Amino acid sequence: MFAAVRYFGSKASVVEAIYRLARQRLPDGSFCDPFGGIGVVGAYFKQRGYSVTTADHLWAAHCFQCAAVAAQRQPSFSRVRRFLGAAHRTEILSHLNNLRSEEGWLIEEYARRRQFFTVQNAERIEACRCTIGNWRARGLLSQMEYRILIASLIDSMDRVANTAGTYYAYLKKWYRKALADFEFRLIPPTPGPCRCTALLADASDVVRRQQFDILYLDPPYNDRDYASYYHLPESIARSESPPVTGWGGLPMSVRPKSQFTCRRTALGALAGLLDVARCRLLMFHYSEEGLIRREDLIHLLRTMGRVRCYRVDALGYSTRPFAARQRSHLLYTVYNA
Repeated sequence: MFAAVRYFGSKASVVEAIYRLARQRLPDGSFCDPFGGIGVVGAYFKQRGYSVTTADHLWAAHCFQCAAVAAQRQPSFSRVRRFLGAAHRTEILSHLNNLRSEEGWLIEEYARRRQFFTVQNAERIEACRCTIGNWRARGLLSQMEYRILIASLIDSMDRVANTAGTYYAYLKKWYRKALADFEFRLIPPTPGPCRCTALLADASDVVRRQQFDILYLDPPYNDRDYASYYHLPESIARSESPPVTGWGGLPMSVRPKSQFTCRRTALGALAGLLDVARCRLLMFHYSEEGLIRREDLIHLLRTMGRVRCYRVDALGYSTRPFAARQRSHLLYTVYNA
């Protein structure tokens, strides 16, 4: 796994099963994942030789996709190296790992007021956040370099976060990983023979851009709002320090919710998405417990062709370390030769 972040909805436990079904029909070609999350599925298909387009409407997820899917190689960070007088990118990592800030938004809100991080780790995370932002403001980073550094910062801070996997709340007692020392690490790019693309865009805008050989749709299936559960990574990715409130330190400003997280709008959102979709193989990944009723879903998919349904066992998200996490998911396919 390229990243340490626990992202609910991640398909790390079933990506091999998804690939096996896809290659039976189309062993190569273009692959689109417009609900790409942190890029687990896109990175896997890139490794297998597909030309991947991955997307998300959240900044934090987009940065991960840039680092793991779109990047072909590790950047040289040439302008930052000249600025620091560094001969190699490893010296940039050393520089970031030696920084400290005594004051700052993240330190105050997420260490002193809320124990998401120890103060010592928050001082280092805030220093990295401000330094990367300063490099960007000075024009020392390309867009790709900035996104890779931000994704790497979020991944590195998550390794020492005092959480059960999201940022909706912190743990009442210090978890052992939160007491470890923060270390900034770069996310390595995923090897693959094809050029791949990561887009910051709504799924329907991505799908209408072009025809794809394989269109893999994995929308949210319950009412969990990703922008709220991962609000701190999203604030960091957006270079924001918003006023926050409550136990979880959520931003006071409301960020847009996906239509797929509301029972009233989910089916209509899917219908609109399929209306502009052009692909040879549609793969729709959903839970039996999803907001869209199975009979409604099958009726809609049949408008595109013959529907087949496969059951795959996935690991669901749980805030309890020893809770049963096995979940049964359904993978629907519609093939148009």
